[in-house]
Amino acid sequence: MFKSVPFKSRKLRIGLLAAIIALALLDFAWPRLVGAPEGKPEEPRFPALKPLTNESITPAPTAISPGYQPGLKEFWDSFSKAVAEAQPHCQIGLPPDFQGVPINSFSNLKPGFNYRPDLVQVSTEDVDDLRNAHSHFVAKIPELAPQLPFAKGTKGIVTTASDNFMPVLIVSLRALQRSGTKLPVEVFMESQAVYEKEVCEVILPTLNARCLVMSEILDAVPNRIQISKYQLKVLSILFSSFDEMLLFDADNLVMEKPEDLFSTEPFVSKGLVTWPDYWASTASPHYFTISSQATPSPSIRAASESGQLLMSKSLHTPTLLLTTYYNIYGPSHYYPLLSQGAPGQGDKETFLAAALALSKPFYTVVTPPKTFGFHSDAGKNFKGTAALQHSPLQDYQYHVLKNSSITDPDKNIPVAFVHAQTYKMDAAAIPDIFNSEINTRIFGSRERVVQLCGRDVEKQMWGDALYTGCQLEKGFRAWEGKKGICKKIGRVYKFLFN
Repeated sequence: MFKSVPFKSRKLRIGLLAAIIALALLDFAWPRLVGAPEGKPEEPRFPALKPLTNESITPAPTAISPGYQPGLKEFWDSFSKAVAEAQPHCQIGLPPDFQGVPINSFSNLKPGFNYRPDLVQVSTEDVDDLRNAHSHFVAKIPELAPQLPFAKGTKGIVTTASDNFMPVLIVSLRALQRSGTKLPVEVFMESQAVYEKEVCEVILPTLNARCLVMSEILDAVPNRIQISKYQLKVLSILFSSFDEMLLFDADNLVMEKPEDLFSTEPFVSKGLVTWPDYWASTASPHYFTISSQATPSPSIRAASESGQLLMSKSLHTPTLLLTTYYNIYGPSHYYPLLSQGAPGQGDKETFLAAALALSKPFYTVVTPPKTFGFHSDAGKNFKGTAALQHSPLQDYQYHVLKNSSITDPDKNIPVAFVHAQTYKMDAAAIPDIFNSEINTRIFGSRERVVQLCGRDVEKQMWGDALYTGCQLEKGFRAWEGKKGICKKIGRVYKFLFN
């Protein structure tokens, strides 16, 4: 439970209470205002924000946010020191005339395909420097791993968001609630500068979520290592209080109840589940020399897509520490080594790379992602808007256990995530984008969406954006000064669905 603090101003309390009551009335009225169907809704409705009381407000973060484990600052001190001591001293990069790494669709690769591009500019001396630094850090892992504090046996959901992404995250959290989950959510923010009191202390608790500010840990050891946006995802896992967790991006829609993913294979025995990208791996051969591995065929498994990830700290703390090392030196070294400029270069390849380097168990979903999208320019061009990732439960049953009851994997392995990464469901921004370049359903036909997801997830997504734009029109810092948000998103919703 969160502790409560009294309001400093009775005037502020009365004003906020009046605003919440107005929003509650709007929750009842907005379907009629925008022409949405009356009567029983197609999907569960969420209650309006609870009236503000002294008991319903949590304090802003002080010395350390509720949810951080005791000893985390001390761990970060030891860990960051080990990372700094294992810093590579060389510089690497892609050629000045780099035109892009050759990309192969993984589904088209034949078994035994062995071509691996070698584009990273790195000398023999640089490889030796990187290998020595890598070995030095790996040797520290047995000492560091037992120091990482987390609440053993706990399960939860982890994500990151800046203030600009908060409206998008609310849409995803409503989709998560629709899955039926009871798991708590930890929302990590980079610093106090992006912390929003009303969002974190009023809105998110209604969705079983809380905010955690990373700078409270990072600033305990200032200037030792450089942290940027690239490292926030892996640091959210590292700093989370949970043992077993689902990590998902703020623009990812969860279709399957996460509790089911934690309690079944392959997660129970593997402790790490990743999902595939469309493409073959483009990791440099030099990476495998640096990490003391044989160079694998690109046809063994696809590149990774890290919009979602399952991890157990109890089973994979060493993997997590090496993943964090890869990300801290990611922009300078390991991102080009693991992707060589491929689409989406960033943290996505670091999780699986660390598990392989340490010979830890994992499971990569075999079923390739499908795509939602729409045809533009009078049907001439297809624009992909979302990657559909599949359930590891049925994927494992079919591809590993050879379950004969799964006769058609294309139909019997359900969609677990819809990663809507092209158009962000920000109710203040999406209407203008819709009017200028979309003017149709962004996931394609209702029939195909229902066929793949079992329901019209696009309608639910737009409905959640509508709810956010109307219920919380004054609720986000990113929307300050913007007018007519509810009316604009309402017009789009009415155009699409009425």
